[in-house]
Amino acid sequence: MDVLVLYTGGKDSHYAALRAVEEGHVIKCLVTAAPRRHDSYMFHTVNVMWASLHGEAMGVPHHFVEVSGEREVEVEELAEALRYAARDCGVEAVVTGAVASRYQKERVDKIAERLGLRHVAPLWGRGQEELLLEEAARLGFIIVAAMAMGLGRGWLGARVGPAEARRLVELSRLYGFSPVGEGGEYETYVVESPLFRGRRVEVVEGDVVWSEAGWGYYVIKKARLV
Repeated sequence: MDVLVLYTGGKDSHYAALRAVEEGHVIKCLVTAAPRRHDSYMFHTVNVMWASLHGEAMGVPHHFVEVSGEREVEVEELAEALRYAARDCGVEAVVTGAVASRYQKERVDKIAERLGLRHVAPLWGRGQEELLLEEAARLGFIIVAAMAMGLGRGWLGARVGPAEARRLVELSRLYGFSPVGEGGEYETYVVESPLFRGRRVEVVEGDVVWSEAGWGYYVIKKARLV
């Protein structure tokens, strides 16, 4: 089945894309929602502009869709944008990396139904600890936002491999946050993947922005495919 991937550049949307390919689907394009507000309830916001490098590495068209970032309004804006994107890309389904958020999944379910598309969610309902360890074993990704108690400044910009993933699981148990960061407790950016056709993303320059309140971001300023 030809699919469109609702894509952030983070590990979950990317791993959902990988699993969709392994299930026999064909990715025709990537669509990234770019909220004007940083406190969007629905969408990932940190470093989303760099998702375009992934489209280039994967050899598929990538589209940015600007949305307001206002709760529920942004969902309708996405629906309207997907109406045109689905037609232009010639797809039968939309893929998302939803794991446990009913808010996100139910809204995409309704959008897909309205547009006559299927919603493919390969990660939905997976055990979160197991999923994180699997993602860390198969992908290369860095942490670009740390928003939960227990995730200090040292995590920002850090690459997550199997050892770091196990530490995240330990911290999630201790502090009570989602192991995969489903509630925005942390956000990621993929730098290596089987879908990148032998290429990887090199982050050339980045800045850590840290608040004394105990949260922060890693802002990618320059990156390239190598």
